[in-house]
Amino acid sequence: MEILIIIAIFLVLLGIFANFSIVFEFAKKKGYEEVGQAKWMSFIPYFGYKYIKGLPNLKPNVTKAEFDYLFSFEVILKKLLLVSLLLIGLTILFIPIALVSYVSFINNFTRTLVVIFVTILLLLVHQGLVVEYAKKKGYEGIEPGLVGLIPVYGFYYFKSKPKRRNTSLLSIKATFSPKNILLKMLINAELTLLVIVVLIPVIYIFGMAFAEGTSTIPNEIWPSNPSLGGFDYLFNSPDSKFGLWYMNTLIIAIINMLIGTVIITGASYVFARYSFKGKKAGLLTILVLQAFPSFMGLIAMYVLFWKFGLLGQPLYLTILYIGGAIPGNLWLIKGFLSQIPKDLDESAMIDGASKLQIFTYIILPLAVPILTFVAVSMFMAPWMDYMLPGYLLNVPAPGVPLDKVQEQWTLAVGIFSFINGQYDLNYPAFAAAALIVGMPIAIIYMIFQRYLIEGIMAGATKG
Repeated sequence: MEILIIIAIFLVLLGIFANFSIVFEFAKKKGYEEVGQAKWMSFIPYFGYKYIKGLPNLKPNVTKAEFDYLFSFEVILKKLLLVSLLLIGLTILFIPIALVSYVSFINNFTRTLVVIFVTILLLLVHQGLVVEYAKKKGYEGIEPGLVGLIPVYGFYYFKSKPKRRNTSLLSIKATFSPKNILLKMLINAELTLLVIVVLIPVIYIFGMAFAEGTSTIPNEIWPSNPSLGGFDYLFNSPDSKFGLWYMNTLIIAIINMLIGTVIITGASYVFARYSFKGKKAGLLTILVLQAFPSFMGLIAMYVLFWKFGLLGQPLYLTILYIGGAIPGNLWLIKGFLSQIPKDLDESAMIDGASKLQIFTYIILPLAVPILTFVAVSMFMAPWMDYMLPGYLLNVPAPGVPLDKVQEQWTLAVGIFSFINGQYDLNYPAFAAAALIVGMPIAIIYMIFQRYLIEGIMAGATKG
């Protein structure tokens, strides 16, 4: 019975909105698109059509064939399909909103989140409308954005100011049209939701780092009694080798960045600037190697490290990191270098510059964005990798006793051990270590943000 009611409601809405779409299009053809009464009458089935049909035609250049086409089977079918898709989309959007609204009535925490979300959304919509209103009156810059954060006052503030720009009253009124307000609400709702989804885990990790308990996952975003026990365990407990793990990872990251970037840049320059036999086959081979994930070779890596006596030695992980980074980054840098005109090389050679000087003084300065991106990405790789270190460093190195195996670990393996034991768990220490590791990475990304974005965009172009 409930399904039949839902289908009936859907069909009624489909008929109403499809009728509105067709009849209002008819009204626009007759020249009544700006008449509010014509718009509202278009919602009424049959009578709306009769009302629009009885109005005089304000556009005599529109032929009868154009009016007849609006009511053809083809147009009606298109309108029905379009309205059906819109109704289904709105239904899909409405279901999670209804669920959240229901949960907010029975759960205090959800209710608080919903209230915060709605408040932020209204504030952002208000600010956006004030900024747009001020811009149409000729006021731009920081002032409209700041004043727009003050509810209601922002509108009165700019309403009392004289117009600096010759903008029509109709254009200013369009700022406060339902369509414009709804559009701003949808955009800001999406942005606000994304910010909440990103920030809640970050705030929760901060709260977990200062939590009191150790063996259970905190059920609060922020602890009621903050404690530094997690940080104390991290640096002072004999079970934690955080300093050694950090140093192991830092050394691997620096070597990986320096040697890897030099090797890949040199190889990319050769492929981008020189023609030689086997160049195309070599590039295609490197491209094919990207299709195979690294974990497919774990057993082979383990056997090779075992045969050569490299198990349990963090420094030799750089061999795998550099080798694994070559295919993707070589194509990336090669694509960037291929965009640099070869005329620069030829001009420098005429002036007597050698190949090395051309590479050092011309190519490298122009390739700073892509080289920065590759260097930073290679520096970050060891900090975030658990699979290779966990597989190859859990075996004592030659001559190292079993109880010293923890000193060989990298940060990812060591930090995970805080929450991987059967009995000895320490979630605050895990969160505290994550914060300490994450902050330098975030700072590096912020410092090199401009170069990273330029490198991604430029290196993505096929060379």
